[in-house]
Amino acid sequence: MDAPTGPSNRGQDEADLEPWLDGLSAVQGLLGHPAQNLAVTGLLGSAPACALAGLYREHGGRWLIVCPELADAEALCDDLDSWQVGKVHYLPELEILPFDRKSPTRDIQASIQAGLHALQAGEDGFFVTTIYGLRHKLMSAQTLEQARFELKSGQMVDTDEVGERLAGLGYRPAGVVEQPGDLAIRGGLIDIFSPAHSLPMRIELFGDEIESIRLFDPTDQRSRSELDKAVVLPASSLFVDDDTLLEALSRVESCTEVSEDDRTELIERLQDRLHFAGIEGLAPFFHKQVSLLEYFKAEDTVAFLAPDDLARRSEVLDEEVNRVRGDRIRRGDPVPGAAELVATSKELDSLLGDRRRIWLGDIVLAGNCPAPLGPPAKTRPLQVRTHGQERGKGDLGPLLQQIEQWEEAGTAVHIFCDNRGQADRLAELIEESGSMARPGLRVGTFHAGFVWEDAQIALLTDHEIFDRYRRATRKTRFKGSGKVADIGALKPGDHCVHVDHGIARFLGLRRITAEGIESECLLLEYAGGDRLYVPTDKLLLVERYEVPDDQSVKLHKLGGGSWERTRKRARKAILAVAQELLTLYASRELLPGLAFAPDNHYQAELENAFIHEETRDQTAAVEAVKHDMERARPMDRLVCGDVGFGKTEVAMRAAFKAVQNNRQVAVLCPTTILAEQHGETFSQRMREFPVTVEVLSRFRSPKQQKEVLKRASEGKVDILVGTHRLLSRDVKFSKLGLLVVDEEQRFGVRHKERLKEMRKQVDVLTLSATPIPRTLYLALMGARDLSIIATPPRDRLPIHTEVSGFSEELLAEAIRREMHRGGQVFFVHNRIETIDAMAALVNKVVPEARVLVAHGQMDENSLESIMKEFIVGEADVLVTTMIIESGLDMPNVNTILIDRADRLGLSQLHQLRGRVGRSRHQAYAFLMVPPDQTLTREARARLAAIQEFTDLGSGYHVAMRDLEIRGAGNILGESQSGQIAAIGFDLYCKMLEEEVRELKGEGLPRLQDVRVDLRTSAYLPDDYMADPEVKMRWYRELGRVADELQLDDLADELRDRFGPTPPAVSQLVDITRLRLRCLRSGVAEVKGIRRGVRFSFTDDRAPDSAILKDLLAGSGLPKLSFNAVSGLQMVAEVPREDWLTGALVVSRRLVELLESGRPGNKSSTTSAGVGPASA
Repeated sequence: MDAPTGPSNRGQDEADLEPWLDGLSAVQGLLGHPAQNLAVTGLLGSAPACALAGLYREHGGRWLIVCPELADAEALCDDLDSWQVGKVHYLPELEILPFDRKSPTRDIQASIQAGLHALQAGEDGFFVTTIYGLRHKLMSAQTLEQARFELKSGQMVDTDEVGERLAGLGYRPAGVVEQPGDLAIRGGLIDIFSPAHSLPMRIELFGDEIESIRLFDPTDQRSRSELDKAVVLPASSLFVDDDTLLEALSRVESCTEVSEDDRTELIERLQDRLHFAGIEGLAPFFHKQVSLLEYFKAEDTVAFLAPDDLARRSEVLDEEVNRVRGDRIRRGDPVPGAAELVATSKELDSLLGDRRRIWLGDIVLAGNCPAPLGPPAKTRPLQVRTHGQERGKGDLGPLLQQIEQWEEAGTAVHIFCDNRGQADRLAELIEESGSMARPGLRVGTFHAGFVWEDAQIALLTDHEIFDRYRRATRKTRFKGSGKVADIGALKPGDHCVHVDHGIARFLGLRRITAEGIESECLLLEYAGGDRLYVPTDKLLLVERYEVPDDQSVKLHKLGGGSWERTRKRARKAILAVAQELLTLYASRELLPGLAFAPDNHYQAELENAFIHEETRDQTAAVEAVKHDMERARPMDRLVCGDVGFGKTEVAMRAAFKAVQNNRQVAVLCPTTILAEQHGETFSQRMREFPVTVEVLSRFRSPKQQKEVLKRASEGKVDILVGTHRLLSRDVKFSKLGLLVVDEEQRFGVRHKERLKEMRKQVDVLTLSATPIPRTLYLALMGARDLSIIATPPRDRLPIHTEVSGFSEELLAEAIRREMHRGGQVFFVHNRIETIDAMAALVNKVVPEARVLVAHGQMDENSLESIMKEFIVGEADVLVTTMIIESGLDMPNVNTILIDRADRLGLSQLHQLRGRVGRSRHQAYAFLMVPPDQTLTREARARLAAIQEFTDLGSGYHVAMRDLEIRGAGNILGESQSGQIAAIGFDLYCKMLEEEVRELKGEGLPRLQDVRVDLRTSAYLPDDYMADPEVKMRWYRELGRVADELQLDDLADELRDRFGPTPPAVSQLVDITRLRLRCLRSGVAEVKGIRRGVRFSFTDDRAPDSAILKDLLAGSGLPKLSFNAVSGLQMVAEVPREDWLTGALVVSRRLVELLESGRPGNKSSTTSAGVGPASA
């Protein structure tokens, strides 16, 4: 927690909380005897954490705390973190069914291993888990000790042995190490992400000796700090070596509950030593599994929260264990005995023995809950008096009066705010109220406030005062990369198009040697089996060619005239489109608009009160939107961000800015449900400010709608959220300044025409996760301003996506898996006439599930009531139609089943999938298709694309694929559709961009246009960088480099990530540096000849004679001569072995002279980007 602020006590420090904990001496006094058990009743809100913090402060040691459910455990971790009295270790439950065919996420397995490691190392503090986490057996301490190992600087290692050992610990080879359990071994570097460390580590070898161990950031792969030694822990709950594998094979062979064929099949899979999905459920076959309790000593304390709920959840687990194990046996899967995987109540009772135990909750009755989870009859009771904080509606008056009364009675009152911005704003509101209340204001997070009368404590939370939604704030232990899919990546077998030679098939990278010089090329196959080797420095001349509508692709003949004719036709058509775009640019720039004022202090307060951590892209989008709003022309910006990536926050900040400038805002939503949610979100976000938010939708009666419209026309509504009703001619605003459009592609032609009119009058901000192709196409080409939010929020996981045949078994397993971890499920069935029958089927296969039905033809009151029931958790499954497609934010829903997914468009599937995965738990999307029907080619392509792009931030790429799959005839007209099909969408866009730049006078030569032939080996060797995809990415990065500063940064990154650069890599960087200098000095070609190195200048950019004289007079340069017979040429007389070095020296001097304006002046070249290379 940060230091407190408040109207009168900004100088207080953290010591203020200690008297609160001291005030719990009545609780502490009952723990004098080691064997004393205690049941504390009457603890509401975050009071259990307060009691535990007080007890820990008095006694210290190790505390195992068992909560009923995931949400309880996460909230308790947040609360205990806020007290800062002891380190909090979270050992999550696996979030899968017992004997599941799915594996726990790698983050979950890594968190458990890190917690066990802390226990084994003797660390004190709180160890928090759930009843499932307590009962699900884990690797024993002996096995963990046998599996873990250390690596130290100076240690001798064999990389093959290390790789084999890590594979047995569950580490998986990866081109780039980004998640716990990733491993990459390349040459003299070993990258590992061990659960013992919050960041992955890079081990650099000199021969077989460890030279250094560095932690690195998975986001940019750059080193951050150095270690003397590193601990390597298992990456999963399984440890495989020769001995444990033999034991497992023997156990499977003796599993006579299934047939010999089934046993043989599993034995063959195990012998491959690969960690397949669900193998963790077989851990008891490999080695002994134990309860978490076995890691604790006799003197440690065990605390149980809400024992009645613990007992209920424990009974459910017993039922699931028996049911799932029986199902697996019937399917022919050899599995261990139930008691080997899940501890029985009898085992727990024995392990608890005479340990000191505490039970905490609102009601704890001795004898009411069976042992071992409930208190025995002789447990000492302690009744305390706490009551929970009531949720307010932002009206501070009554609360401040109550605080004044508490303070007069001697009760200390502190309000905990989510961040500094919230605390400062609350202090301002209290000051403005004139109240005599002086609560302490602190930055910290508690899940629920409470008042503890006996201890004279009142701990309140601002999210309950203002009735705001609160997300759990505890971050995962491990920092992942949040990587974004690279849609442009070429893989062997893909079709591609070469700018000069046409459509080919990419066969991969090939190393070639010519005249003793090694290089790497892309190998392309053309018609008739002809092959073309493309040097990697020409990589940007090759683009991926996606097949529209899955039609067959005809390869061009190498050297034929067909491709040249095709390209000429396309360029002519593209020129016409470019001219049309420029006309659009010009007309938009001339439109009059309102220039909003710069931000005021209220804007800063709103933004500082954002309770989440802003991502880099989100911040950039906000700044771009503000910049547009402050210009005197109408804004027309598209913010494209994946679902749940924070587009709404960008819109709310823009809306608030407009309101601060005395302008009204209209927020247009495609559905009634989304309009209601946006209305609630905007209201909550701006509750502490004088901003009026109203919603116009069919959930409002005609009378209510009429009143809202009247107030909007009078300027008494600041932000009006609604559906297409907002576009009606009878909707009048007093001073409309901003229109926010969410998912424009969902509106009809008539509505789009109305939007087109409005774009000329007010600022327009469009939000979309999957823009329609034309919107995306125009944005890419610059006709509209575009911001992309591709950086995922921290701790967000990619959604596990499966395409499966519809089956009752899949339905039951998916729903039960989600219910097992306390979550909820969407089941999308998009046919209203059969939706009730489908809901009945869900009830039949999962009778314990609470099922609701919602669709768009329901009356307003019923639909609103059902949605509210589901949102507050009164049902487990919502069987629904596409009405949930847009924008709904329900973090507890983390499984979605989509029936007849083959009938839905790619963007629809992506939007539906985005309804889950908005928390830090693994989300699942099951796209179900008829098991006995053949799908159309287009449907197969859509499903393959949505399954391929599961990476975070892939919405932008899904829209690109959507454009290509569906073809572009309905977007640009048949003529442009034909051009796109002929040359490929990527090349079409590139050529269009080039034409636009040329017409605007911005055409510039490109790096690949500079020809360099110095007979030098320049490539990325396999023993330096083995992964072809990583190589392609690096060649592309080097081809796109803009200046020498960026090149130096890339060179540093190469050395850091892949080790010392061998000569071929150093020369690749140097040749890129030479090309950059040539671009800046008008050199078209650098070629090694008998006399030395020849520089050939372009006709239009050749230097004048004064520059040449300065070059001739330069000291430290090779001897130079000039020839202007066939264009200006210059020869530097250097020996063959110094060609590259000499060329770099001359090119540097040439750039200095051309850009300084006078001889010898080097000051201006530094800012221009000439890096620190010695040459």
